[in-house]
Amino acid sequence: MIQHTGLFQSLRRTIKTLTFVFMPGRLPIKNLRNLNWIVSFTFALLFFILSLGVFHGDIYAALLRFLQSMVFMIILSFANLAILSRFVKEDHNKESRIGKGFYLFSYLVTILDFLFVKILYSKLTGLKWEGDVDNIYVSYGFAILTTSVINTFLIVLQNLVILQYWKSQGVIENLQLKGNVTEMTNLLLRQQIHPHFLFNALSTIKSLYKKNPPQGEEYLIHLVNFLRVSISYHQTKTTLIKNELDFCIDYIKMQKIRFGAAFNYSLEFSEQTKNTKYLPYFSLQSLVENALKHNDLSEESPLQITIREENGYVVVRNSIHVPKYKEPSTGQGLSNLAERYRLLGAEDIIINSDNSFFTVRLKILDE
Repeated sequence: MIQHTGLFQSLRRTIKTLTFVFMPGRLPIKNLRNLNWIVSFTFALLFFILSLGVFHGDIYAALLRFLQSMVFMIILSFANLAILSRFVKEDHNKESRIGKGFYLFSYLVTILDFLFVKILYSKLTGLKWEGDVDNIYVSYGFAILTTSVINTFLIVLQNLVILQYWKSQGVIENLQLKGNVTEMTNLLLRQQIHPHFLFNALSTIKSLYKKNPPQGEEYLIHLVNFLRVSISYHQTKTTLIKNELDFCIDYIKMQKIRFGAAFNYSLEFSEQTKNTKYLPYFSLQSLVENALKHNDLSEESPLQITIREENGYVVVRNSIHVPKYKEPSTGQGLSNLAERYRLLGAEDIIINSDNSFFTVRLKILDE
């Protein structure tokens, strides 16, 4: 028994080393390795139970069958894993797949494994294999058929684990790709401050310094704050509502100075919500900018924007004043914001519009 246990431990260490050296990243090695140990032990235990009946309760004989089956399954399962490392390929769509040659080599290894374990069993125990009878073709044929069926079952289990892993990896890669695209878009939105915005800002500053220097100074302070946040790099995808409001308020106050009585706004938030809840950064300002961009502003018909919290949402609502010359909308701002919410695993943004008001609801996030 000591000799058998030592052989088993040496085999286990060798297999573990090989799986670390030869397995590529396209295979879920840890999951497959755990599966192999579980399947090997389960099959060996099954053979042990069956052997108790065949040998009329002879525990020693049944235990030998347990070790024989365990060694056979360990060699077979980890040999399949090693062969997989050579036959996992990527097709023209860069999707991983198992090459057809794997199955040929797998069943060949099954036969060799059976012969090896048979010889090893006879050498170590000095017992004759039960299949060594007069009709050797029938006995060997049945043994090879049985081990091939076992290998088929093993391959099915391994393939299920691999396919599930590839499926999950595909989902993760798609989400990462969407996230990268969205983050790049946001970076461009921050760093590529629209030329017409800068032109209007500089023109406003020039005009204010001629007519009202203190107001021009105030406008310049808000512009500096706005640009500093806009071009800075954010490590996180969300920010405290307080930070998002501070950034948005700088933009709003610049527009209030520029448009005067033609533009009004209101903010309604509790201190607790502002200091403990989150929104995607650069979200509120883009909604305010859309409202200013797609509406006419006049003192007779001022644009009213309300930003408030309501039942777990931030509601951004603006009055509608259809301009005479409507600027075409790409819808990029809203679609980008909606995609960011989907990537964060939050609820979709809710958009409502009638003849009087345009409303966007953003789910308040916990982090």
